[in-house]
Amino acid sequence: MRTISVDTDADGRLTVFLRGDLDFTNASQVAGAVQEAIHRGRPAAVRIDLADVTFLDSSGIGLLVRAMKAAEEGGAGFRVANPTSKVLDQLWLSGLLEAFGLADPAEDP
Repeated sequence: MRTISVDTDADGRLTVFLRGDLDFTNASQVAGAVQEAIHRGRPAAVRIDLADVTFLDSSGIGLLVRAMKAAEEGGAGFRVANPTSKVLDQLWLSGLLEAFGLADPAEDP
C-alpha cells in the first residue's frame, strides 16, 4: 500500500491522501512528495486527507506544517481533513487544529 496518492479535481483543488504510519521513518520523504505535488500542480486549494493514517508522531505533524507552508507560498488555501480520533488528539495536543482548518471537526469541505 502506498503512503501517498494525489488527486486534482475540476475546481483545481489538490487532495493528498496519506495512509499508514507517518513518523520519523518516512515523514521527510512524504513531505517532499507533498511539497513537489503542490509546487508542480499550483492548486487553488490543498486538502490533506488523513482518513487512513493510523499513527502520527511529531515528524508527521512536521510534514503537515511543511505542506501548509508550501500551500501558503503558492497562494493556495490549506486544510487537513478526516483525521481519525487518535490523529485528531495528536493535532489537538500540538495546538494546530485551527491552523489546519479543524477548529470545528464537524466541518469538512
